[in-house]
Amino acid sequence: MMKEHPISAVVVVWPPSICDSHIQCKGSIPTDSTIHGLWPQNGRNRGVPPYATNRNCTTLTVVHTSSLVSLLQQGGLEGPLTQVWPDLKNTSDIVLHRIFWRHEWRAHGMCSDYGDDPIWYFRAAIDLRNNLVSVLNFSGGVASKAIDISTKVQAQVGKIPEIHCIRSRTTNKDLLGEVRLCYKKGDPTPQGIQDCARHYSGTCTTGQEYIEIL
Repeated sequence: MMKEHPISAVVVVWPPSICDSHIQCKGSIPTDSTIHGLWPQNGRNRGVPPYATNRNCTTLTVVHTSSLVSLLQQGGLEGPLTQVWPDLKNTSDIVLHRIFWRHEWRAHGMCSDYGDDPIWYFRAAIDLRNNLVSVLNFSGGVASKAIDISTKVQAQVGKIPEIHCIRSRTTNKDLLGEVRLCYKKGDPTPQGIQDCARHYSGTCTTGQEYIEIL
């Protein structure tokens, strides 16, 4: 059995905000939320180090990154991942997407509960994102308190998310950057979602901040 990692999180980004903050985006910017990653965390709510620096993170026989893309193709996931887990630096560049997926697998997937099953890992992230996407169907130009967005997500999934705010490089205003859903160890499914220990992060700390949704 792998070492205890009580909580993990799926991280869903709001692309228009990301592209107005710290990424110079090319191609069509998605107008629905996309996936950043599915991250195992330890009992202190910190990310588990990558497999390359912490091979004791699991006793599974992990799938290495050299095999990842071919397995995703065989599993019919490359097309869906291109839509919901793209590299926003250029949404038209499949090579960048593949590099991004390999990075996320190397940094997070190999030390997850499913380091020997990337198909299951990536499908789980897609399912969690799809369970959330309807509630994150925002209209552009809206400003809301972070706590109101949290309440809206909580009404959909039944648990408290973590709202991560970022700063616009063009207006210097706070933006909705990410919504993070936490789930029980070994159960990254809509039924396994639980309250996140941290409710706000980034430029939001109390939930009373007004954040724009581009």
